[in-house]
Amino acid sequence: MRVRGLISTRLLDANASSGAVSGREVRAATFSEAGLYVVGGMLCATALLIPHVRAPAAVAAVGVDAILVATGLVIAERRGRAGLSLAFAGDLWGIVLIAILCASAGGASSPFALIYLFAIGHAAGFQPLRRFAIVLFAALVAFLLPLTYESVPEIFGAVAIVGIVLALLTSVVIHLALNSVRQQRRRLKFLIDATATFDSSLDPTDALRNLATAAVPEFAELCVVYLLDRDGSIATTVAAGVDPDLAREVERVRASVPLDLEGAHPVAEVLRGGQPRVVADLTDPAVLERIAARDDHQRLMREAGYRSAAVFPMVARGRTQGAISFLHVGNDARYDRDVLEVLADLTDRAALSYDNARLYAERTHVAHTLRRSLMPSVLPAIPGLELASFFRPLGAGSEVGGDFYDAFGDERCCWLVVGDVCGKGAEAAALTGFLRHTTVAYAREADSPGAVLARVNEAMLEQDFDGRFATAILVNLRLADGEATVTVASAGHPAALLTRNGGATGEFGERGALLGVFADPQIGEATTVLAPGDSLALYTDGLLEAHAPDRTLTPEQMIEQLRRRSPERADETIDALLDLVDLDDGVRDDIAILSARVTVPAEALRRVATNSTADAAPAPLGEDELTARAQGARRAIR
Repeated sequence: MRVRGLISTRLLDANASSGAVSGREVRAATFSEAGLYVVGGMLCATALLIPHVRAPAAVAAVGVDAILVATGLVIAERRGRAGLSLAFAGDLWGIVLIAILCASAGGASSPFALIYLFAIGHAAGFQPLRRFAIVLFAALVAFLLPLTYESVPEIFGAVAIVGIVLALLTSVVIHLALNSVRQQRRRLKFLIDATATFDSSLDPTDALRNLATAAVPEFAELCVVYLLDRDGSIATTVAAGVDPDLAREVERVRASVPLDLEGAHPVAEVLRGGQPRVVADLTDPAVLERIAARDDHQRLMREAGYRSAAVFPMVARGRTQGAISFLHVGNDARYDRDVLEVLADLTDRAALSYDNARLYAERTHVAHTLRRSLMPSVLPAIPGLELASFFRPLGAGSEVGGDFYDAFGDERCCWLVVGDVCGKGAEAAALTGFLRHTTVAYAREADSPGAVLARVNEAMLEQDFDGRFATAILVNLRLADGEATVTVASAGHPAALLTRNGGATGEFGERGALLGVFADPQIGEATTVLAPGDSLALYTDGLLEAHAPDRTLTPEQMIEQLRRRSPERADETIDALLDLVDLDDGVRDDIAILSARVTVPAEALRRVATNSTADAAPAPLGEDELTARAQGARRAIR
C-alpha cells in the first residue's frame, strides 16, 4: 500500500518543520548560541596568560571571530532574520572554531578543551531531531580530533568522557523537553484547526465528511465515521483516508454489509458499551476472523494492511450520535496514551459539531415547513388577471416570521394582501399566521379592505402578541359592470406602485396606522379603475431597506425604474424592482413582492359582468365612458 510508513514520517517531519517551533524558541536558541560565542571569545582573550600556547595569533583570531558571530546573531534576531536554520549553521561553525582553538593552544593538553563541555549540543537542543544528531556527531568528532595527530594523556581521556556524558545528558534533556512542548503545541493547533474545519459547514452531510478527514493523515491513515439513525441502526458510513480508493472501498463494503451491532466488531462494542476501544494488533488472523463481517471484508483488511485501531463513541448532549474509528494502515504505528487523549478530545468536538449541524438542519427544515404554511403554495388563476410573486427570506432562512403575502378570490372579486410582522422567530410566525388567516376570513365577508383591516386590528388587540405590531396593505379588485375597479387600504405599509399601460407610474394609497397599536386606527381607502395592461405592485419594506444603512431604496427610484422599463407582464414588474438590489450582498431583511396585471379587454369584462349577474343587469358602459374613467384614474396617481 502507498501509505506504508507514512504516518511516522509525517509526524517526524511535522516536529522538524519550522511551523512547529515558536518564536520564543528561535530567540532562545539564537541568544544562547550568541552567549556561548561571547564566552568563547572572552576565554580566547586569556590565551596570552597561558604558557605554551602554540599559535596565540590564531587564538586571537578565533576570539575575534566568535565576538563577530555573536554580534551577527543578535542583529539577525533583532531584524527578524533569525531562525533555526541560522542557529544550526552557527552550531556547526562554532564546532569548527573550537577545533581550531584547541589545535592552536596545545591540542589535547589545551585548557580550552573544556570549552567542549559548553559546546556539545547545548544550543543544538533547540534543533529538530535530525539537525540535533548532526551537531552531536560533528562535536564528538571535533572533540576526539586530537587523537589523530598526537599522543593523548590520560587526563584528556577522563575529561573527554566526562564532557561527552554531561553534554549529552544536558542536550538530550533540553531536546526532549522542547520536543514534548512542541508536540503538545502541535496537537493543540491540530485540535483548533480541526474544530474550525468542523464549524465550516452547518450541512450534516458536509460535517460528516469533515469529521472523517480531520485526523487524516495526522493521526490515522484511515478514518471511518459510523452514524446512528434514530432507531439505533447504522444510518451512514463515511470514510476518508490517505488512499482515497481504500476509503471508497470501505464505504462500499459497509453499504452492502451493514455493521452487526450485536457482533464482536470494535465499533459495535463501543456503541453498546459507550466506552472507547483500542485494538493493538489487527494482523492477528484470529482477530480478523472475529471482527470481519464476511470474507471480502476480511480480505480487504488484510490486503489494505490494517495494523491497529482506536474507536471512540460520538456523544453529544447525552445522546450517542455514532462512533469514529481511527486506523493505522500499512505501518507498525500504535496508539499511545497521549495520542488517544487527543483523539478522544477530537471525537468529542466532532460529535458536538455534528449535533450542531443536525440541530441546525432540523431547525431550518421546521422553518421552511412553517414558512410554506404561511404562504400560498400557488397563486390562484383569476380570469382577466395575471399574478406573480417573489419571496426571499433573510439569510439562510432558518428564521421564520415577518413578511407574507396572499392572493385569493374568483373571476368577480380578487383580494391581494402583503404584510410585515415585527420581529422573527416562533412568536412572529404565530402573529404572521394569525394576520394572514384572519385577513382572509374577514375579507370573504366584506367589500371594503379598510373595514377588513380595522377588524383585523381589533382581533390583534384582543390577543396577547407580546406587544408586537404589524403592517399590511389589502387590495380588493372587482371585475363588474364592464370595468376593473381596485380599492386599496394600507395599515402602516408602503403604498402600492401603480403602472398604467401607457407608462405612467406612481404610488397609490396612504400608509395609515399600524395594526395592533391603536384601538381606533385611521385606515383610509383609495379607489381607481384599472384598464387592460395596467399593473399593481405590492411590496414590503425589506425591498427598500435591503442594503440599509449603507444604501436605502426610495419609492421614487422604484417609480423611475418601472417607468423606464415599462414591464409588460406581472413577473417583469418584479424583475424590474429586484434589479435595484443585489440579493447576494448582505440583504438585511425578508423581501416579499406581489404583482397583479389586468389582461382582459373591455369586451371580456362586459361578458363577465353580464354572465355573473343573477338579476337584470344595467346596460353596460360605453367605450367613451370607460375611457374617461381610466383617464381620470391616471390623473389621480401621485
